[in-house]
Amino acid sequence: MAYRQQLAGDDLKALGQQITASLTTLLQTFEPCTVGLFHPTRGEPDVLKIAAVPGLSRFSWALPVCCNSSTGPILQFAGFQPGDQLEAGRYNIPVPANKHWVQPSILLLPCVAFHRDGARLGYGAGWYDRTLAQLATQPMAVGVAYSATESPDDFVENHDHLLDFVVTEKEVIHCKGGKPQ
Repeated sequence: MAYRQQLAGDDLKALGQQITASLTTLLQTFEPCTVGLFHPTRGEPDVLKIAAVPGLSRFSWALPVCCNSSTGPILQFAGFQPGDQLEAGRYNIPVPANKHWVQPSILLLPCVAFHRDGARLGYGAGWYDRTLAQLATQPMAVGVAYSATESPDDFVENHDHLLDFVVTEKEVIHCKGGKPQ
């Protein structure tokens, strides 16, 4: 978090463009499908720009919405296209105003920190881990992070769902802990 807080607007924009290029390269290796994005907050990379990349026009997009379920709080994913009307969701994070629920095949997850084996550190509330634990079909989990937030320590815990890939401004990392390709 400290790293992201010291980034200036121009730095964030440049890093975001590099991450978008890396994400584009990765996504083009998959068949078009629905990709779960996230609305950037607290200096997170702006992955929403990926939805406007011409080479990915056959993909569909979704944004997470914090919801309650019989088993506790989880994320559901609402279809999203650039220009859709958004409204404030939980934590004041924008979500689509019109909810058309979809199941992403690829899920982009923001990372406060990451390890190359697929461990991801988020904000600690467990939204993504709880959601992944309840999905019958597991999406490809792709962490999105700044390279400076890589940790040499593998901080995975029993409840954590490992990432398949991590995308940074410098590289696309195929995580050892993720599903085999």
